[in-house]
Amino acid sequence: MNPIYQYIIYAILVSIIIGILSFKLYKIHQERGNIKLSKKLGENFNFFSKEPKKIDDEEVNEVRTPKQAELNLIDENEGKFIVLHLAAKIENKPELDLIKQKLAVNDLVFKDGYFESEDNSNFKGFKILNGEKPGMFQENDLISLMTIVLHLKGQRNATKTFDQMLSIGRKIAQSFDMKLLDDNFNSLSEQTISNYRDTASKVDLKTGSYVS
Repeated sequence: MNPIYQYIIYAILVSIIIGILSFKLYKIHQERGNIKLSKKLGENFNFFSKEPKKIDDEEVNEVRTPKQAELNLIDENEGKFIVLHLAAKIENKPELDLIKQKLAVNDLVFKDGYFESEDNSNFKGFKILNGEKPGMFQENDLISLMTIVLHLKGQRNATKTFDQMLSIGRKIAQSFDMKLLDDNFNSLSEQTISNYRDTASKVDLKTGSYVS
């Protein structure tokens, strides 16, 4: 074949191939030009927007002021007491007026039918109740049983308070020939006193109260 015809054929084939490629590139360009991002997708990538992104209500963790009841934590010493009893002899029951005189000298106040140690900023103190029903002392009573109670809930300086109530108990027992008993109405032993003092000390350790 004549070389000239061969060149012509090659040129035609090359032209056809170039035309096909050009047409393909044109179609691709047209398709890309028609692609649009959705508004929502575009907003998600708008990192430099000055307006803060809105958050659905479901995504917000509610922050509220706690109610007062939620702040009143339970004291582990709720319902816990240190108790001493003073029992009089049947034939020698002291009168209430004599008890008042003795306790007033030792800074105990009589009110609402019972005695209470004077309160201060450091400790709540203890109470002395009628050990018999109805629990309150009545005027002109002859006293058969007295109960000294130290409630450990919210107590500070419990060890100091216990030592005071023990001292008062011993003074009353000596002055009116009464018998000092533990919470089970047994004679108050040194071991029981040590146990009571250990209980009070544990309260002081937890509340940060220390006796000098």
